[in-house]
This record gives sequence, C-alpha cells and structure tokens, in this order.
Amino acid sequence: MKQIKNGKNPLHLQVQHHLVHLIRAGTFPPGSKLPSEADLSDHIGVSRPTLREALKSLQQEGVILRKHGVGTFVSAHNSVMESGLEVLESLDRIAKSRGLTIEVAHLKVVERPASAKEQGLLSFPVEKSSSVIDVERIIKIDGAPVAYLKDVVPLIYLRKKDLENGFTGSVLDLFLGNGKPLPTISRAEIEAVNADAGLAALMEIEKGMALLKLTGQLLSDDENVLDYSLTYFIPGKFTFNIMRRVAI
Repeated sequence: MKQIKNGKNPLHLQVQHHLVHLIRAGTFPPGSKLPSEADLSDHIGVSRPTLREALKSLQQEGVILRKHGVGTFVSAHNSVMESGLEVLESLDRIAKSRGLTIEVAHLKVVERPASAKEQGLLSFPVEKSSSVIDVERIIKIDGAPVAYLKDVVPLIYLRKKDLENGFTGSVLDLFLGNGKPLPTISRAEIEAVNADAGLAALMEIEKGMALLKLTGQLLSDDENVLDYSLTYFIPGKFTFNIMRRVAI
C-alpha cells in the first residue's frame, strides 16, 4: 500500500500529483482504465472523498476521462485547445491548425418559430416571418467532448438543407463560406456555470462540474444580428488567452 506523506499541500493535491506521477511513470499508461475508487483509494492510502476530489481536478485538466457506467480512463491524448478572445475563429479551424481531429456528435437541427427572447436578440426583416433554425451539437476532439454548442439563426440566413453536406460543426464557417451576409463582429459574454444533468450526460462529465459558458451574437457590418449562440466549454479542454493594453 502506497502511503501519501503529510506535506504542506492539501491532501487531495498530493493525491493528484501522485496520480500524475504514476501516469507518467507508465503505471497507468494512456488509454488504460484506472482501478475502482475503492481499490485505488486503498492502494494510495487515502479516503474515497479525497480521491474523488483529486480525480475531479484531473478530469477538468483533461488528464483522465470519466465515463458514466464504464469507468475512469487515462486520456489517450491530452488535447487542450487554446484561442485568443480578440479574434473569433471556429473550433474546426482551431483544431485543424493544431493537427487535431474534430468530430460532431449528438447533432440536432430543428426549424421552428423564434421564442419571444430570440426575437429580441436576432434581426428579422419586417416582411419575413420570425422563424429560426436551431442547431445543437457536441464537439469532440480526438474522441473526447470539449464543448456543447447551440446556434439560433433566422431562416432567411440559414436553412436545414445548408447543413446536409459536410457540416463540420461550425455555423460561423457556413456564414463565411456563403459570403452574404458576411459576419464582421462578435459580441460575447463569458461566465462560469455548473453542468446540469442534461449537459453532463451529453458531455460525458459529472453533474455539477464547472463549465465556461459563452453567450454570443454574430453581427454583420450593418449591425444585423445573424446568430445567437450558447457555447459550454470543458475548462480542462479549452484555454482562452487575451492580450490587453495597459492603461497609462
């Protein structure tokens, strides 16, 4: 039995570092399944609540994958995507620029009337109906979920048939490919939220796990709102960077 020695760091952090050491040493190689919580806590010499806290942190960092009803696995690839907030770029383009493989899962496309809230957030020409296309999907990188995306777009700009051939998961890329109307500005708010049961199941994470939520609007050069979107990122799988000028 391996005992974790008392140290300055909290016990769950010591367990977390010890597990990373075991993974790097090859005790638990990439893609392998970890022992059960009972066996692993006994092996390390800590309580199961302490072990769970350490595993939760490793999951958020993308070191391990926890699949409900299956078990906990060491990530085959620690694929973390990074992006700046200054320029909007699709996840598909970001992934390809880093040599990562992207997959669209749980794709759901519905044409429906806009809700009252959506009518206030989107631009509908007066002579046209206020119907929208609702596009929901999970984005996976190298087989692991990294984000849940939902885009709501007026039907005048995008139809269901536009997604039938080779949709890569990016509504932004569809707009850029069509060229008219051309999106030029993105307005977004970012906040931390906890995954509800529905999101947790789709993203293969635990209910209550912290997520980064972006609520955005995509505008044309004449300030028409072309798209209203919700994006939920798994923090350990996606990192945002921003460059800011120092006020003098």
